[in-house]
Amino acid sequence: MPSLSATKPALPDLTLLTGLATPLWLVRAEDGGVVWLNRAARKLLAPDAAGGTLRMTPAGPAPTAATERSVTVRGAGGEALALTVRIGPVPGCDLVLVEAPGDHAARQEVARLNEQLVALSYAYPDLRFELRRDGRILDFAAGSPADLGIPAQRFLNGHIQEVLPEAAAPLVEALERVAAGALTANPTVKVDIRLPVNGATGGESGAEGDAVFEARLVALSDDGDRILCILRNITGRARAEQRAERAHRLLLDAIDSIGEGFVLYDADDRLVLFNRRYRDLKISNPDLAQPGTPFESLLRDGMRRGLYRIPPERAEEWMARRLALHRHGGPPMEVQLADGRWLRIEERRTCDGGTVGLRTDITDLKAHALELAAANRRKSDYVNHLSHELRTPLTAVMGFAEILRDQLLGPPGSPRYGEAAAQIVAAGDYMLELINNLLDLARIEAGRLELHEEECPPALIVDATLAMMAARAERCGVALSARLPADLPVLWGDPSLVRQMLTNLVGNALKFTDPGGHVTVSAERDAAGGLILAVSDDGRGMPPERIPQALTAFAQIHDPTRDPMTAAEHGSGLGLPLTAALVELHGGGIAVDSAPGRGTTVRLCFPPERVMR
Repeated sequence: MPSLSATKPALPDLTLLTGLATPLWLVRAEDGGVVWLNRAARKLLAPDAAGGTLRMTPAGPAPTAATERSVTVRGAGGEALALTVRIGPVPGCDLVLVEAPGDHAARQEVARLNEQLVALSYAYPDLRFELRRDGRILDFAAGSPADLGIPAQRFLNGHIQEVLPEAAAPLVEALERVAAGALTANPTVKVDIRLPVNGATGGESGAEGDAVFEARLVALSDDGDRILCILRNITGRARAEQRAERAHRLLLDAIDSIGEGFVLYDADDRLVLFNRRYRDLKISNPDLAQPGTPFESLLRDGMRRGLYRIPPERAEEWMARRLALHRHGGPPMEVQLADGRWLRIEERRTCDGGTVGLRTDITDLKAHALELAAANRRKSDYVNHLSHELRTPLTAVMGFAEILRDQLLGPPGSPRYGEAAAQIVAAGDYMLELINNLLDLARIEAGRLELHEEECPPALIVDATLAMMAARAERCGVALSARLPADLPVLWGDPSLVRQMLTNLVGNALKFTDPGGHVTVSAERDAAGGLILAVSDDGRGMPPERIPQALTAFAQIHDPTRDPMTAAEHGSGLGLPLTAALVELHGGGIAVDSAPGRGTTVRLCFPPERVMR
């Protein structure tokens, strides 16, 4: 190292100061000559030290206390380095200890990088502001000034609060944060702002007419008084994100609106989401059914709470089947819950290894299936009954026909042949009635029975019905009568079907009324203005709980094998169901009131619109 001074004063022990990172050197107070430097000072002052003797100006008397001073260190070649240093006296000698800021080199590097950042900012389409901490604009550059829709001259000698009032609040707050953090490890702040463009106002961020900017602010000076603000137009990205979020919400709403319970598990078999219907089914503990819960934990919790109606001895087998369906997929699985509900469970694997599941409440379908099974059993029973009903008159027809053919009762003039022919006619009439009832019911169920409507005077129809059923009533030993008011209105309907309804009801009443009983046909107006035709008897009646069965096709209320009182009676079991269907075809309804030993009353209720005033 070249000589630092012509005469070297006696120096104190400087061993501990040599390795410090803070640049230190000793200077003679009278002329500013540098007599000693530590390694950090040599590195800082190396360009000047290379030229020869170092001197620091201004020189002067040794200070009595440590103080800061702006000085210039000059080398022998005249090179100068301006520094702000801290100087203080050295006890016991006429020397001054000079201390340069320890991070001077680092601060110079930061300043250099900031200058490069400012230079680079001009090469990009972002909007760049250089600001004071109070918001005053020192400089402005814009690759695309039309993005803001503001004349460039408004940025000169202005404040950011005046130029961009809509974004003033978030920007001023960001400026304060940057200024406060300039001397810390995080001098950069990012904030999103919305700016109305071309006179547009208000609205949601990224809405049509608005622009969304990402603002990045960084301190350019140590004290945070010079701040670089870069605005990047991210309107397209913001709108794309909004569209994606809107589509995501729409998808979630759609999933939430479907009628089946929807549930999704990720590839690690942990719950991701479920919809409202799944929650309403109450098949999972709400405290446990949270995102992140494993499926097996939910399943075992349900088993522990007795959610499923499964015999204890089959619990493990059912659990294994259920886990296999969940993990590998397969045909739908039906399970009954403890409260009687039935669930249909379908699960499929997703392409990323997750599982999507549907839960459908099929309780009503199960009940309907049971009803269909019961109806099929009733039809099977009815087929057996119908075969008996057809076989009996058909056997009589064939037997009496053979008697007539073979003249088994004597010469052709015998009066007994007339009785045989009458039996054939009666059996044929019954078979024809049975077949007609079957065909009528089939046409009604198929919607092919048409009404031929005209005026129907109830008194005439009742008289015709009683006249036709008088002989049968006499054979049964039952009195048949009518009770009709004189001012009865005319009914608008199909006369033949109205008479058929009354005939069916009177026939049923005669069948289940003992000799000496009484059957009455009556009519009245109801409170709504409709017309009621009623058939009442004082016969055997039936329990009220069996009335729905009596109104069901192919059902038999009185079983001849169990009820000896009806063993001699025959019937198809179609009278009441067919009558109910015919009155419903007229827009009305049927009501049955009955009890064992108290008889039965059946009312045909026609609506007011079928009553002619």
